[in-house]
Amino acid sequence: MSDTGTTRDDRDAPAPGEVTKQEGLAELERRRAAALAMGGEERLAARAAAGRLNARERVALLVDPGSFVELGMLAHSDREEVGERAPADAVVTGVGTVEGRKVCVIATDASVLAGTTGRVGSRKQGQIMSLAGRKGYPLVMLGDANGGRLPDLLGSDFAAAAGGDEGEHFLGLRVTEDRIPRITAILGNAYGDPTLWAGSSDLVVMAEGCSIALSGPSLVGASTGAETTHEQLGGPAVTVRETGMVTRLEPTEEAVMQTIRRYLGYLPSNATREPPSVPPVAPATPGEELLTIVPDRGRRGYDVRRVLDAVLDGDSFLELHPEHARSVVVGLGRVQGRPVGVVANQPKFRGGVLDAPAAVKVHRLVDLCTGFGLPLVFLQDMPGVMIGEESERLAVGQKLIGLYTAVARSPVPKVTVILRKAFGFGYMALGGPSMGTDYVVAWPNAEIGFMAADNAVHVVHHRRLQAARAEGGEEAARALAAELEREMHSAFAPWRAASQSFLHDVIRPQDTRQAVIDGLFVGTGYR
Repeated sequence: MSDTGTTRDDRDAPAPGEVTKQEGLAELERRRAAALAMGGEERLAARAAAGRLNARERVALLVDPGSFVELGMLAHSDREEVGERAPADAVVTGVGTVEGRKVCVIATDASVLAGTTGRVGSRKQGQIMSLAGRKGYPLVMLGDANGGRLPDLLGSDFAAAAGGDEGEHFLGLRVTEDRIPRITAILGNAYGDPTLWAGSSDLVVMAEGCSIALSGPSLVGASTGAETTHEQLGGPAVTVRETGMVTRLEPTEEAVMQTIRRYLGYLPSNATREPPSVPPVAPATPGEELLTIVPDRGRRGYDVRRVLDAVLDGDSFLELHPEHARSVVVGLGRVQGRPVGVVANQPKFRGGVLDAPAAVKVHRLVDLCTGFGLPLVFLQDMPGVMIGEESERLAVGQKLIGLYTAVARSPVPKVTVILRKAFGFGYMALGGPSMGTDYVVAWPNAEIGFMAADNAVHVVHHRRLQAARAEGGEEAARALAAELEREMHSAFAPWRAASQSFLHDVIRPQDTRQAVIDGLFVGTGYR
């Protein structure tokens, strides 16, 4: 060898069968190119023509530019007859950042075998789910898949695809040490795994024109003989409005990713960390406008979101389940830059009554806030709990006691403002004074009682009203009912509750935001 070291020694030559670096690099580039080509130009072009992004484009929209480290790019199907024809085995997985914080990402690739889940793809999913659970990273799952792949999952050993003890575990739940934010996006007709993801997620966002169900129309037809469509099986009418399985419906994939990024901004990376704060912003609506936003008449409807505009930091409210159980409004917002969960009766729909779906909707938010240490702010304009045959069929009592238990046991700061009325068991369930609520206040014209005055009069004074009707006719009965209602309204005023310290204060409506700030100050402890 020369002094310059540029002459190759024959002893460096590869032995028969050994691969040179150049040959290895060429093979690496070939395999990377095949993986990045996904389902091929024709399938990707067809998706683009249909307005659908591919898996890697979706990941790029979600994470900060240049931050994504892909894991398992060179994986492919373990079936010999498929092999590299299933690049990445139809799923892109890895770790990136959102606003500088690490997140784990799964994105099914519908351009490869319709995004179906094979054994290797399932292992990749389990590995990234387990990584998220062990490291305390949020997990974002982007679903556009046609269920389990056959014949890959046939046979008595099919459960091996769910993982073992080699670092991959189905859904990652068994190895999760502390709660992490779990988010599912539905970006196509998503069947199989995405439904299980959604069931284990805190947020499920779907783009318009998509659906989600455990099995698709073809398998449903083959198994049950029932004909159905994507829309009928798992479209927005079912999953957004009826069941509430999907938290938000967004017009585009880009809007879905924006919602996910925004949602993550309210939550810590895991339950051991403090929720992130931002600089405070003045509310969009001055507090003085609350005097006119909320009608004095208890049965008049209004949009409680206008009240939120005067209480929360400007443009900070992210409503969850806006199209499901609309008699309550729930979501995440900020007060002086601090993330909070918000629950408010919505008089615009069904008078703001608390029915079974609404109780479940609120329960979900309470569970989220309890899990990640976000304070809870309740704004009550509560006509009571919905009763009747339909409510009983929906197990309203069971749903209500589930909510009651969740609120009562939640250790986070809890603040309640009674805007106009608070009746019945719903008053207690939504942060009433018996729930360990740190600060409970009411407006001076608020009414608090077991039931509304007009209902109470006809229950309590039924015989007196019957006698008045028999003696003086319907007009006499109405006059007596009006007199008795006036007495009831007087008894329901907040002064008695305040005098016995069931209320911490009675406040001016225009001071509602300050009352919430004061309540968070009182309720935020050192443990």
